[in-house]
Amino acid sequence: MRLSSSKLTNTALTLLCAAAAVYAAVRWLLPLTAPFLLALGCAAVLEPAVAALCRRRVPRPLAAGLTLIGALAVTAGLAWLLLRRLALELGELGARSPEIVRTLTGTLGRWEAAAQRVLSRAPEGVGVWLERALQGAEEGLLRLPGELSQRALRLLPSLAAGAPAALLFAVSAVIGAYFMSSLYPELLHAAARLLPERLLCRARLLRRELRRTLGRWLKAQGILLAITFALLTAAFALLKVEYALLLALMTALIDALPVLGTGTVLLPWAAWEVLRGNVPLGVGLALTYAAVTVIHQSIQAKLLGDQLGLHPLWTLAAIWFGFRIWGVAGMLVFPLLAVCAKQALAGVRVRLPWTQ
Repeated sequence: MRLSSSKLTNTALTLLCAAAAVYAAVRWLLPLTAPFLLALGCAAVLEPAVAALCRRRVPRPLAAGLTLIGALAVTAGLAWLLLRRLALELGELGARSPEIVRTLTGTLGRWEAAAQRVLSRAPEGVGVWLERALQGAEEGLLRLPGELSQRALRLLPSLAAGAPAALLFAVSAVIGAYFMSSLYPELLHAAARLLPERLLCRARLLRRELRRTLGRWLKAQGILLAITFALLTAAFALLKVEYALLLALMTALIDALPVLGTGTVLLPWAAWEVLRGNVPLGVGLALTYAAVTVIHQSIQAKLLGDQLGLHPLWTLAAIWFGFRIWGVAGMLVFPLLAVCAKQALAGVRVRLPWTQ
């Protein structure tokens, strides 16, 4: 049954108020409560393991402490392995830096000689303009290492200034996670007593829906990862790249990270191959990046929409507005918020276009 104009207006105002409340919460409330929200999320994640230990007659505070220490140990171990591998790679890169500099210098010399030959054949006015542009590019390349060093040095004080806040955030989150895990049943019981019965039922339904939605979202990301890996493997095999399978897997894993993407690997690699004189491989890598990006963007909205239960258009809108409002993290959070809004408005009978 269609709603009357007054009810439709009330529904629109409700949606606008809800959107404003979400924006205000993300903009101002989230930075203040972030460590405690993270602690609550960690307590919820660790609850199955803590409950299993409690069923074996382990006191809950001890079970919470053991589970949290185990999770921190695993996280620290993985971070140490990653940093150790990164240090080894940087050491190898530093050892090969003279060879890389010689190769780059020779490549740039050949490019400069070719550019000079082209300039000698150009008309006088055009030749002068191109020569100045070439000199400006050379000066920019020469200034690049110094500018990068200066930016890195300017970044160090800001990192040092933010270290106490980061340390306080981490300590607050860890200690908060322990206490919230120790009191997790009491916290749920207190929340159940504070909320009205109707709102409590809706909250339980929303939690169940979010848990199912998160699983579907992880499934969608896994499918996207598999598709990207398959595309990269096929492209690297056609381009006759050595270690195609390993490089495709590493690039696909980097693409799965929120901030990075395939362009982080393929575009610098393509530029390096062109500078080395291997133009076909550089062009092939650039075309691979373009093809993977187009296919990835084409299927992402549809795949996430199918898994999250939203129409692809609403999913695409959630991804876009999330990116514009909250950056890369918003691309992940706003589709989940759209699912929450859909579940919260499940009782409102309004027919919107492109709904499922």
